[in-house]
Amino acid sequence: MREPFEILNPEGQFPGLIVVDHAGVDVPEGHALGLAPEWHGTHHFCDLGVEPLARMLAERLDAPVILGTVSRLVLDLNRWIADPRSILPEVEGIPIPGNKLSHAAREARQDGIFWPYHIALDRLWQQVQARHEDPVFFALHTCTRHMDGQRRPWDAGTIWNESPALSQALLAGLEGAGTLGDNQPYSGRGGVYTVDRHTWGTGLRASGLEVSNDLVETRAGQAAWADRLARALQRTVRAEIGA
Repeated sequence: MREPFEILNPEGQFPGLIVVDHAGVDVPEGHALGLAPEWHGTHHFCDLGVEPLARMLAERLDAPVILGTVSRLVLDLNRWIADPRSILPEVEGIPIPGNKLSHAAREARQDGIFWPYHIALDRLWQQVQARHEDPVFFALHTCTRHMDGQRRPWDAGTIWNESPALSQALLAGLEGAGTLGDNQPYSGRGGVYTVDRHTWGTGLRASGLEVSNDLVETRAGQAAWADRLARALQRTVRAEIGA
């Protein structure tokens, strides 16, 4: 099985790392889900629009980026392996036959997907920290506009746990880009797995951001949000170093 991640600009000069857990649509050989093909085009399968958005942002910033390339229905890289939502048994009440696994098969999936991704992410993050005194850790996601019968109020919402510093800076930098705020109907205050795993206790600025996927359905929408995010992140870094 090929590596469950792709790294862009590993030597990029932007003082931070962009992490995209749910960029991928790969279903590795031996891990077929058994779902009807139409599920592959839904937000359950991946964060729709996030992969081209991340590539544009990497180019604009010359930023290191790691993309998770495996569908989150195979394994969710943004959840701890003990979380029952890590490998979902069903989606919207529809069973996922390929996710009915023995303990050994579950561990084998984790060994092939979860651990290689987070080891590679940690290695890349350590390299970024070695090059920059105070780098930012930015986890990029998209989300569906409606969830559990509720319309999400935000065009983009931040997700953070330990410190709101990067979240506040991003929201200030994105002012005028739409309806913004701390994410709803859920937030990161109960834990943000990837962000917390790689930054908790370090004092480094870290936050996730979810952009509503109806805003990045087209290349024009993706480019517009890449421009906004690049400006917001550059402003955050410049403010920190007093430039």
